[in-house]
Amino acid sequence: MLVMNELGSNILWLFDGLGSLQGWQICSVWKCDEQYQRPYLRANSRDSFSITWKGFNICVVAQDIYTLRSQIPQKLTASNAQILNFALFSSRRTKLNYNPPKDDGSTYKIELEGISVDIMKEILDYIFSGQIRLNEETIQDVVQAADLLLLTDLKTLCCEFLEGCIAAENCIGIRDFALHYCLHHVHYLASEYLETHFRDVSSTEEFLELTPQKLKEVLSMEKLNVGNERYVFEAVIRWISHDSESRKVHMKDVMSAVWVSGLDAAYLREQMMSEPLVREIVKECNNIPLTPPQQGEAMLASFKPRGYSECIVTVGGEERVSRKPTSVMRCMCPLYDPNRQLWIELAPMSIPRINHGVLSAVQSLTCDWSGSLGEFQNTAHQSCCFAQCASARHNFGVVEIDGILYILGGEDGERELISMESYDIYSRTWTKQPDLTMVRKIGCYAAMKKKIYAMGGGSYGKLFESVECYDPRTQQWTAICPLKERRFGAVACGVASELYVFGGVRSRDDSQASEMVTCKSEFYHDEFKRWIYLNDQNLCIPTSSSFVYGAVPIGASIYVIGDLDTGTNYDYVREFKRSTGTWQRTKPLFPSDLRRTGCAALRIANCKLFRLQLQQGLFRIRVPSP
Repeated sequence: MLVMNELGSNILWLFDGLGSLQGWQICSVWKCDEQYQRPYLRANSRDSFSITWKGFNICVVAQDIYTLRSQIPQKLTASNAQILNFALFSSRRTKLNYNPPKDDGSTYKIELEGISVDIMKEILDYIFSGQIRLNEETIQDVVQAADLLLLTDLKTLCCEFLEGCIAAENCIGIRDFALHYCLHHVHYLASEYLETHFRDVSSTEEFLELTPQKLKEVLSMEKLNVGNERYVFEAVIRWISHDSESRKVHMKDVMSAVWVSGLDAAYLREQMMSEPLVREIVKECNNIPLTPPQQGEAMLASFKPRGYSECIVTVGGEERVSRKPTSVMRCMCPLYDPNRQLWIELAPMSIPRINHGVLSAVQSLTCDWSGSLGEFQNTAHQSCCFAQCASARHNFGVVEIDGILYILGGEDGERELISMESYDIYSRTWTKQPDLTMVRKIGCYAAMKKKIYAMGGGSYGKLFESVECYDPRTQQWTAICPLKERRFGAVACGVASELYVFGGVRSRDDSQASEMVTCKSEFYHDEFKRWIYLNDQNLCIPTSSSFVYGAVPIGASIYVIGDLDTGTNYDYVREFKRSTGTWQRTKPLFPSDLRRTGCAALRIANCKLFRLQLQQGLFRIRVPSP
């Protein structure tokens, strides 16, 4: 058996004594005797190439289907190769044929359909060097080959490339392609782009070529950021006009996905005067309103706005008076309702939680506490408990990168933890990750540029200003520039290439007593590689009476939630404008506000927010006088 290892990925190629090729997925470590040399790749001609290793040749020839042939002695073995915990190679999408051995001495073949010679050369070069050239012309072929050969690291590189390619002209195609090949995070990002830039996407050739079924799927998305339903209606008009002869039969079916209650009657009458196709649509679809809209409660009952709002969501915590843990979930939309900024009650968690972690990922809210993982499903407006992590813990950190949740640090009631584990929200599986380099009790954690940062905290009465960075690609922790102030109990968030740390407390430097003061907030830019103080004059006064619970980036601002003593009163939410570096009062602290709550930003559909506010009596209806 000849053993070849892929550099930079986790596939082991095995050529057995009968000449067949097998790929094995490596889930753990393996080592090989040094006598096996690195393979050598050689191009023979335009349509073939060879791999030479220890005097044995493997030839790849381009035909109608591409064949791997090997001439390897039957008695060659790899007794010195130790392979642990592997799973057999399999194929799900691209066709793979195996011709079984015969007694006439003929060459045995494994046939791979759909992988060109040029792409196979690129793949083999990546296997041996760990490098590959990706471009828009070949990315789909490389993804297909990586999916067939189970090259998970290469698939990850392709995902990162596709994420940077998403634009109005191709987001629908990338979305469908990603769904077909289980590129879950690419599919999520393409869907998010489609929702946010629907008006630009609806004018592209890709949109006009959609099938009726795909068009209905797109139009049914409740978070389409259009502002007015007329833009959805006009997109349907353009789609039908692109091939009116064949598409008019689908007119009524497609229009069923348009929220006709949001169309203005005066606008429709105006369009009917100038567009014959609009007249046909109105005649065919008898639910399109042509009369003046209803007023008062009847209007609110039929109103259904599209789009979404970025909301501050508070989860769990404890009641201020009784100090009992709670399962309450609330949201506030600082941009959707800037004048009143009311709290809207969401579906509560299944159990009360305190000292827990909260974050949003893939349009859902995730909470972790005492070993269990719970999720608020944004689409169904429901909470459920769906996973159990390996280590129960509290006062830990939780961050998300590309659909992977990382749970790190904290304590389990008996000891302080440095362990880290990750949870894939798509496959719903836990994985052990490398430990932190030091204990960080009540430290703060954030993700920035697909890396995890652990900052501050303490252990055994000592506070730290140190910062360490974890790169999931290399699976290594690295120390970076320390904070200007040691602290614990702070909160952090990452925005683009910037890290922000707010609040936290430390002992006063000029006092022997145990008096604590609130720390100044700090800012770190990945290009400058150093920390800078923020102007904290309007966040809170430097006393131990202020506590921070979360920092939520929304738009061009960061909203800090906590008990914030400004000297004259307490605020519950304050806004930091990143462009000017100034603070603004957002919401005062009320007795009904909770303590020690978890906080996150969540994108919620406007139609759901509107319906919740209506159900909770948050609208004051004005009935016009006769």
